[in-house]
Amino acid sequence: MVTIPNTAFDVYPLNLGANPFGWTADQETSFEILDAFVAAGGNFIDTADSYAMW
Repeated sequence: MVTIPNTAFDVYPLNLGANPFGWTADQETSFEILDAFVAAGGNFIDTADSYAMW
């Protein structure tokens, strides 16, 4: 695990991007991916649907 600086959050060092869920990945496939990620120890999922354009 990796601690996010200036927080007490311990997260998996690999982030799973969830943007395709419900778009290019159907519900069954999305759950399979999420289940596999959690089974591998993952706990860091990016659920943003957009990002700021600085």
